[in-house]
Amino acid sequence: MKLRVATPRDGLQWMLGGVRLARQQTLGLAGLFGMMIFGLALFLGLPWIGPVLVAVLLPSLTAGWVDAAAAVQAGERPLPSHLIGPLRSAARPALLQLGGLNALASFVLLLLADALDPGMSDAWTVMRDNDTTAEATLDAIGALQQGMVLRAVLLLPLVLTIWHAPVIIVRTGAGLGKALFISATASWRNLGAFVVYGVCWVLADLVLSLLLGGLMAALGLGQAAMLLVLPGAMIFSGAFYASLKATVDGCIDFED
Repeated sequence: MKLRVATPRDGLQWMLGGVRLARQQTLGLAGLFGMMIFGLALFLGLPWIGPVLVAVLLPSLTAGWVDAAAAVQAGERPLPSHLIGPLRSAARPALLQLGGLNALASFVLLLLADALDPGMSDAWTVMRDNDTTAEATLDAIGALQQGMVLRAVLLLPLVLTIWHAPVIIVRTGAGLGKALFISATASWRNLGAFVVYGVCWVLADLVLSLLLGGLMAALGLGQAAMLLVLPGAMIFSGAFYASLKATVDGCIDFED
């Protein structure tokens, strides 16, 4: 295993790599994302322990998405077994340790985000209201996007430090400390590529939101607009998660 140096332009290629995989398996990747969200939502329904379990599982699911993207590249269909495969491997103890660290650090950072942006909970309330107008829905979507951007900025250092660690643990059997050190080094030395990668996804999200928002406003769909938003969000998210493999391969060479 050795580290690679990516150029900022590679960040765009990482993003496009996910888009290409999504074009190959649009329904497969969108469906896989939907199943993951459904499963995580069940955990979130558990009082107190639910969000902790989700944060613990997310790093392992990241490694699973890399496996799912590899399957799509090989011409296969992405399956739920790809997502849970890392947790069924010998790397499970280290992955759960990584997940515990992620849960603790995320909890602290999200507490800070809630203090800075208390209005995000109100936006969620509007989205759940069946009597919400189309205009209120659009405003709520905007508030949610702003809140997510703030939380993304606060979580970014943690995310970049952990980014490659699950795959490193699964593929090399490295311990938690070594995996985190290699992951942090690989991410921060390629920060320019990650900045371009993130900006490309943010711009793509904004364009998609504007298109869907304009269509919703023109048709006056109101709450029925979710019939357009949800499929678009699932396809978009499937492409993003599929692009994780390109980011790992672009920073680390596991073949050496």
